[in-house]
Amino acid sequence: MSTTVTGPAETRHDTAIDDQRGITTAWGGGNPWNYVQGWDEELLGPDVRDAAQRRIWELAVRLAGGLPYIWQELARPISEIAYGLLELRPGDRVLLIGEGIEPAGWDEDMRAIVGPEGTVDTVEIIRDGRKAVHSRTPGRSGMTGCWRWDYMDDIADESYDCVAVMQATQHSDDWAETAGELLRVTKPGRRIFLAEAVLSGPSFFARVDSDVHFRQWFDKLYEQVQPTDIPYYSPAQIRAAFGDRVESPQSMEWKGIEMFWGRKPAA
Repeated sequence: MSTTVTGPAETRHDTAIDDQRGITTAWGGGNPWNYVQGWDEELLGPDVRDAAQRRIWELAVRLAGGLPYIWQELARPISEIAYGLLELRPGDRVLLIGEGIEPAGWDEDMRAIVGPEGTVDTVEIIRDGRKAVHSRTPGRSGMTGCWRWDYMDDIADESYDCVAVMQATQHSDDWAETAGELLRVTKPGRRIFLAEAVLSGPSFFARVDSDVHFRQWFDKLYEQVQPTDIPYYSPAQIRAAFGDRVESPQSMEWKGIEMFWGRKPAA
């Protein structure tokens, strides 16, 4: 059965969708840096008016150390849940695709579970992801920050006992295709798990718009990278991409972490 998934790019110019995502609403979306005052410059120096210098500040606050901190401390329970839902066993061979894999600790944790007879093969995509977002390079879906995942091209069918996609979900430009490839390399009867600390979607922007301080901080940090440059697939879209190719598909959200998991049918 073929599955077609409509990505956000196809509705990007729909005002209702944009409003739902918090991109073009009366509640923000402007540039607080345009309101810098003389007393701000007295405190912070003239660089506060320099967009090039602000870009460094914005990148530092937005990116540096953020993902490892989230996954090692704030979202540690989700990592533990992931290992349980993957049903990791001693001797398993695992494919792990993600951003910031080593500093998040996922590879070390999984290797401790599968033991010396098991294997955890990792695909680190963080540099590719940052390059794609900041260059505003569009993928086949039309969304920036996405590309074709060729990571499984040379992997034989059913090579892995389970597959985990941790903090990489938003960077595939065709999830129907990617889901098929991930399942192709997974053994029958085993599970696949995806998790992402998202920077878009209705729930995220509802939080941003819940307080004027949050909104102005967000608008400052995303002065030079627009929210529309950040790719986003909702849990419903991911679930549709997998369709009936998995059994018992489930999705949930916890404090900004969106998750999906399912089981490849037994042969």
